[in-house]
Amino acid sequence: MVTLDRKRRLVVTCFLFYNKKMFKFIVKSFLLLFFLAVVTCPLLFLLGVIDKSPAVGKPPELSFDQVRRMEQLIRRYKPDSMTVRAFRQVKISEQDLNLMAAYGAFQLIDQFAIFPRIRLSDPFINISTTVQIPQTPLGEYINTACVIEIENASPRLHSISVGFFTLPGPLITSALSCLGQALLVQDNYKLVLQSLDALESVAIRRQQLSFTYDWNPDVLNRLREIRKTMLISPEDQDRLIVYSNALAKLSRIFKEHGIKKISVIRVTRPLFQLASDQSNVSKDPVGENRALLQAISLFCLGRRPDRFVTEERAAKLIPPEHIDLTLYGREDLVKHFFVSAGIAVSGGSKLSNFAGLVKEVGDSDGGSGFSFADLAADKAGVRLAELATGSAQKASAIQQKMAAVKTEDQFMPRIDHLPEGIMALQFKKRYADFDSKAYTLIEDEITQRINACLVYQF
Repeated sequence: MVTLDRKRRLVVTCFLFYNKKMFKFIVKSFLLLFFLAVVTCPLLFLLGVIDKSPAVGKPPELSFDQVRRMEQLIRRYKPDSMTVRAFRQVKISEQDLNLMAAYGAFQLIDQFAIFPRIRLSDPFINISTTVQIPQTPLGEYINTACVIEIENASPRLHSISVGFFTLPGPLITSALSCLGQALLVQDNYKLVLQSLDALESVAIRRQQLSFTYDWNPDVLNRLREIRKTMLISPEDQDRLIVYSNALAKLSRIFKEHGIKKISVIRVTRPLFQLASDQSNVSKDPVGENRALLQAISLFCLGRRPDRFVTEERAAKLIPPEHIDLTLYGREDLVKHFFVSAGIAVSGGSKLSNFAGLVKEVGDSDGGSGFSFADLAADKAGVRLAELATGSAQKASAIQQKMAAVKTEDQFMPRIDHLPEGIMALQFKKRYADFDSKAYTLIEDEITQRINACLVYQF
C-alpha cells in the first residue's frame, strides 16, 4: 500500500517531469521560430524587393545632339565659374533633368546598371530608379521610387519605396539626421546642413524645375576640406605627394638644362620605376599606379594637388617648373591621354570615356573640331588606367613595361589617317551619329590600334 508521502513524491516527480518536457518544448519552439524568422524574413524582403521587370527601361544609345546638350549644361552650371558669394537662379526642364540623370548614371557608374527617371508634377518631384543586378530566380531588377514634395518653396522628402516596401519621409529624414550626427563631427555636420539650407525658392512650373541657390565659395572650400579627409585616405594623399614631388624634381632638372618641351616618356619611365620601387615596400602596386596617374594628370592640367590633400600635407609639396610634355610632338595628346587616365583611376572608365566624348563634341561646336586622334588618346589613357589598377599582378606588369618603354607607340596608338577638326554640321553629315556604321568603323580601328600597342599585350 502506497503511503501519503510516496504519493506526494510521485506527484511532484510527475509534475517536474512534465514541466521539464514543457520547458524543452518551449525552448525548441522558440529556436524553431527564431530559425524561421532568420530564414524567412530575408526571403520575404527579397521577394518584396527584387522584381522580374524594370520600372524604368534602359535609355537609348547616346546621340550626338544629346552629348552636345550635356556639354552645354555642364558649361552653364559649372560651379567653379563663380568665385564670389551670390544668389544663382537655376531653371532646368524635365527633359534636361532626365538627360543628365540617365546618362550620368549609365555612363558614369561602372559597378551597376542604373536607370533613373524624373517626373515633375507640382508639387511633387517623382524620381524612379531601376537597378539591374545579376540574374536570380526572383528576377534581376530592384525598383525604387523617391517622392520629394515642394512645401512653402522648400523641398521635403515625402517617401521612399523599394519594391513593395514604402517608408515615410519623416522617418528617413530622422534616420539620416541621426546617422549624419553619428558619422560626422559636429562642425562638419553643421556645414552639410548649411549647404542644404542654401537651396531656396524651389518651384515647379510647366515641366520645369527652378530654384535659387545661395552660392557661397567659402562653404564649398570647407566641404572640399571635409572631402579630403573622408574620401581620400591618408595613405593615398601621401602617395600623391610622393609622385607630385618626383614630377616636380624632374621638371626642375629639365628646366636647369634649358629644356622647355620634352616627350612624356622622359617623365613616365622614371615615375613608373619609382612606382615599382614603392610597391616593393607598400605591397600595393594598384594604389601606387593610381597616385602616379593622378599626379601626371594634374601636372598636365597645370594644377597643384593642394585640392586633394590636407593643408598639413600640402606644405610638403614641391612647386614644379612649367614643362610642356608631348606625345608625337603634340601637347594636346598628352593632356587627353593622361587626364583620361587620371579620371579613370579616380572615377571609373565610363566616366573617363564619357568626359572625353563630351570634350570632343564641345570642340566640334565652335572649338577646334571633333578629333578622332584626341579620342584615340582618351581611349588609350583609359586602357592604361584599367590595366594599371585592375589587379596587383597586372599593376606590377604595367610598372615594368612602362618603366622600359623606348618609343611612344608602345603605349599610344598611331594617329595617322584619323579624321580631325570636324565641325558639328560636318560630323552630322558624315557620321550621322555615334551608332552609325561610319563612326563605328573608325572607333573599331582605334580599338585595333590600341590592342596592337606593346604595353597592352598580355
